[in-house]
Amino acid sequence: MRSFSPATMLTVKLVVIGVLGLALWVPTSIIGLLVKERADRRDEVVGEVSATWGRSQTVEGPVLSIPVLRWGQDANGRAVKRTAWIHQLPESLEISGKLEPEVRYRSIYEVVLYRGDLSLRGAFPLDTSRWGVRSEDVQWDRAVLTFGVSDPKGLREVPSLVFDGSVTPLEPGAGRGPFQDGLAAELNLVPPTGGDGAAIGFEIGVELAGSESLHFLPVARATDVRLDAPWPDPSFDGAFLPAERTVTENGFEATWRVLSLHREVPQHWLVEDGFDVYHGETLKGAAFGVRLLFPVDAYQRTTRTVKYSVLFSLLTLLGFFAVEVGGKTSIHPVQYMVIGFALCLFYTLLLSLSELVGFNPAYALASVVIVTLISAYIHAIVRRRQLTALCAAVLAAVYGSLFVMLQLEELALLMGTVLLLVLCAVVMALTHRLNRNGA
Repeated sequence: MRSFSPATMLTVKLVVIGVLGLALWVPTSIIGLLVKERADRRDEVVGEVSATWGRSQTVEGPVLSIPVLRWGQDANGRAVKRTAWIHQLPESLEISGKLEPEVRYRSIYEVVLYRGDLSLRGAFPLDTSRWGVRSEDVQWDRAVLTFGVSDPKGLREVPSLVFDGSVTPLEPGAGRGPFQDGLAAELNLVPPTGGDGAAIGFEIGVELAGSESLHFLPVARATDVRLDAPWPDPSFDGAFLPAERTVTENGFEATWRVLSLHREVPQHWLVEDGFDVYHGETLKGAAFGVRLLFPVDAYQRTTRTVKYSVLFSLLTLLGFFAVEVGGKTSIHPVQYMVIGFALCLFYTLLLSLSELVGFNPAYALASVVIVTLISAYIHAIVRRRQLTALCAAVLAAVYGSLFVMLQLEELALLMGTVLLLVLCAVVMALTHRLNRNGA
């Protein structure tokens, strides 16, 4: 029976290790699906809690809508009178608010909720010359102010409205503005005297509850927002970033200033029939605000860890192969398969622990467990303390490198490339003498 040379046996084993490392992609891909399933379950729980408390909120309005008479012709050419609506946005709007976040728990999941007190101040211009209508055609006594939030369930009190110095109740209903949800107040306006260009001031106070995020719409010619909260991990998102912001371990303060030039909706427009959905959706597309994030998302970090699984499995197996060759010992291919199975267990252990204690502690604990388990297995195979210690060092270096990659984020690609170069160098070092030893 033909016997194979040591160089050939090393080559075969190296190929087997490579195939095994790539084969580990299958179970780790299944683990990746498990991570996604757990993240979807987390989102489902967050949605359930938010539905009973208040979802992510967007402050909509206010918008002043005034009916005007328009003359036209019917199908027979006879003059008819129709009613159209002028929708007027505020000339100025100042919003100041303070959020009080809190973390609620359902089972093992965390949900960020908040309460907020918002104060809105501004003024509406009454300028019929800009509207392109005659003052006598304006039905001033039928004006409607519309204001709302995206999830009215989060309103803890009926918002208070002071319009032109008088307290006016806001009632449920869509009003006549561009938003189909919200509150409305019927106003009996007085035609402006002394010429066009008059402005009427308003104030609105809102006690609001929501979850995860709060956004605003740039409805005024100049919209100024000031917001602060004792939350150290805000994410400012939407169409506009804050002009100024301060983030500390105790919380954040942020101010926005958005001009009407920055959006695609005019200050006023006329609608002949029905609700004006188009302008409302366009305004929502220009929303800006803040999202209250957890500093670490265990599912995102675990997903990124699984994505590097094939690379680090190959690094581990080749590291053990280098120890095997350098230590003049032998590890059976079946034993490599058992080690590969243990490497896969790391990711499920990491996922299950991170849901309970957070990602970083879970990573440390899972790494210690797997390094100890595999090192004990290696010691039972080779029964040499120095080689066992060397294998444990290889494992620790691999898991340490992976953790550093996860922390770097932007530089993860560079570090991954460096590790691939190291992997290539190891393969070159192990194979460069094969021809000299005989094939």
